Formats: sequence, structure tokens, C-alpha cells
Amino acid sequence: MPLLIQILLLAVLGAFAGAMINWAIYQWAILQHRPISPFMKPRPDHVGPENAEILKQLEPRQGLDFVPILGWFRLRRDGDILGKWAWIRPLLIEISWAVGLPLFFLWQHQGGLIGLDPATQLTLAGATDFASAANIWFWLHAILIALMFIATFIDFDEQMIPDWVTVPGTIIALLAAAIWPLSRLAIAVPTRASAALFDLQPIDFASPSSLPAVGWYTGVVGLASCAAIYLVWMWGLLPKVIPHRGFGLGISGTMKVMLASIIRAPRTNSCELRIRKRQMFGVTKCYLLLLVVGLLMLLGAWNLLGAQAKVSLVSAFLGMGIAGGLIWGIRIVGSFALGQQAMGFGDVTLMFMIGAFLGWQASLVGFVYSIMFAVVLAIILFVITKKSYLAFGPYLCMGALLALIRWPAVWKEFDPIFFMGPLLLVAFGGSLILMAILLPLIRWLKESLLGVEAE
Repeated sequence: MPLLIQILLLAVLGAFAGAMINWAIYQWAILQHRPISPFMKPRPDHVGPENAEILKQLEPRQGLDFVPILGWFRLRRDGDILGKWAWIRPLLIEISWAVGLPLFFLWQHQGGLIGLDPATQLTLAGATDFASAANIWFWLHAILIALMFIATFIDFDEQMIPDWVTVPGTIIALLAAAIWPLSRLAIAVPTRASAALFDLQPIDFASPSSLPAVGWYTGVVGLASCAAIYLVWMWGLLPKVIPHRGFGLGISGTMKVMLASIIRAPRTNSCELRIRKRQMFGVTKCYLLLLVVGLLMLLGAWNLLGAQAKVSLVSAFLGMGIAGGLIWGIRIVGSFALGQQAMGFGDVTLMFMIGAFLGWQASLVGFVYSIMFAVVLAIILFVITKKSYLAFGPYLCMGALLALIRWPAVWKEFDPIFFMGPLLLVAFGGSLILMAILLPLIRWLKESLLGVEAE
């Protein structure tokens, strides 16, 4: 197919992908579930009682309203009810995807992810493998970016990231790692035969070091490691409470809510009114089913996968566990040190997803980038509004996207740090201890010296 035709088709596909992203942003929101997308049915109970009667008078959605980009110029008529400028952001999202998806395709297929210019890329050893890998990278990373778009704007709107975004994304990343080992981020290494020829090498959990000589990662220990990370992830998803009154009471309350979401005791009241029988939470049923099916699939796949696929799957699980564990540890220490919730659990599940897609190396660099993005904006917001709270999820997404786009440079710049391997976990533990000491001090300074109450 001619390249121009491919670009045009990808532009149309990008516009429709942007439309679906807009639908998900408003459909999956909980606090601000507004029927802005033309694919949502307008319902009076979604906009509050003050607009319920007006919403009933909305014109029915027409055919052209569903056309990406063009439809938003027509939906300006809903501005009196849904907000005068409510159509601007979704319009820009669809335009960015119509333009960005073809550009992302060209970037992937011209060797951008491995840092080779188009002329050099053609001399790759095993060019067929590169072409296949470029296609896999393009579609898989496009899915990741779409999910991060949804997470970003929902988090901006209501300071939360729903599991509808991160759970399917994590599952897609794990399946891709098992089915297509080339889906992992890769580096181009010059061959011994010629400096002009390059081998395409997907990174693994040990990169840039060599894999351990003892192949625990392809045996029972590797399977147990994947299963343990999967169980921890599922435990984090089950309904819980946030501990506010000490570690013991927090764990006790957490376990009670988790058990209550699974085994709900019958009502003890003797009222004559008919009361619906208590049942397990619907979301708990879904997660328990996902837990059982996921473990069975993991066990079955482990007996079928080759060594390369097992390394890829272990790398995805370890990336998921390290990236998610990083944010989870910060959330726990920050909450206890500040006496309030320091970070939403949606940020934790978001990093689980990013780690499963990109591996622990790119995820850690993305986290560093996200801190830089967040600090700059936090300072600006504090100067303007005197408020220090901000949704961190969008900056995690920005950092991950920057790490992906800059991957060749990231690999060179952070190579010495990646070589530290397990020592990074020790450094992270020390950082958590330091954070537990410094955060209460920072809080005291804000309240005592600046006269600002911690938020």
C-alpha cells in the first residue's frame, strides 16, 4: 500500500480513536459523568437537578454529530447546558490523534524507538524482524498512549483514575509480552561482523547486564515470582479503606472491608420492610474471577511458552511490580508521614500498567521525568492559589511518554544507573526512610513559617 494512503487511513483512524478516547473520558468518570460525547445518551440524572429540565430539551443527536472533529463544531449548541467551552478540549484531543497517529507510525518505522536514522535502519541484521517489531511497537504503544490520555483527563477532572483504564491495559501488556517477545523495548547493538549492521535486542529485566547464568526465571521460581506479583496487584485492586489511625487499625479496617466485599453477613434488623438480600460486591466478583482466570492462564502458558517468551513475561511482571511498588511505597510512607492521603491508588495502578508495558528501566526514568513536570506546575499553582495538592497521574503519563519518545537517549544517559540492578531497590528503601523524616518537617515549615495549612 502506498505510504500516502497509509498516512491518510491512519489519520482517519486517529480521529476515530480520539472520539473513543473522548467517550471513555466522560463515560468512565464517576464524579463528573457528563454526556458531552455524542456517543453518550443524554440523561437528566447526569448533570444535576439544576439542569435536568433543560437537558430534557436537548436536540436529539444527529448523524453528523458523530463525525470526529466536525461533530464538535455542531455540538457547540449544547454549550448552555454542558459548558460554553466544553467542546474545545475534545475537539483538540481528536485533532491531536488525527495528526499524531500517522506521525507516530512514521517515527516507529523510521527507527525512532531504537535511535537509528532511516538510512541506517535498512542495514539492520534481520530487517524482517525489525519491520515486525515496528508494527508491534506502533500498535501496542498507541494503546498505551490512548489509555494514558484517558487517565490524564479523568484525573485532571476529578483527581482519580478508574480501574476501567488501568486493569485492561495491564492485561494487554502482559499478554503482549507472552505472545510477542519483540514487543518489549529494544536496543540496537552493532554486530561483530560489521559496525554497519545492527542486531535488534529486546531488553529484559536484567538489562543492561546479562541474564543470570542460573535460569531461575524460566523455572518454578520465575512462575512463582510472576504469580506473587499478580496476587499483590489483585489484592491492591480489591475494595479497601485508607488507614488514618495507625498501622494496626488501618490493616484491621482494610481486611474487614475486603472481607465484607466478599462475604456479606445477612441483615439483622427485624423490620417488616422487604430489604434486598446482601450480596458480594459486583466489582469484587469481577476481580475474583480475574484472579482465578489469570492464575490458571499463567500456569497453562508457562508450560507452553519457550525460554524467550518466559523471559519477556517475567520482565513484564517485574516491570509491573517494581514500577507499581515504587508508587505504592511512596503512597504508604507519604500518607503516614503527612497524616493524610498523599497519593491516590489510581496512581499506583497506573504505574503497574506503565511498568508492564515499558519495563522497570523506562518506568523509573518516566517517574523521574514526572517529578520534574509536577514540581514546576506545583510551584506555579502554589504561588497563584496557595494550594499544594495536584493530581499526579497526568505527570506520570507525561513522564512515561517522554521516556518512550526519548528511549535511545534514555538508554545512554541512564545506563550506569540501570547497571546497579538490585542495588536500586536498596537506594529506594533508603529514600523512603528519608522521605518519612523530611515530609513531617516540610509540613511543619509550611504551617508554622508560611502560615499555610497542609492540604
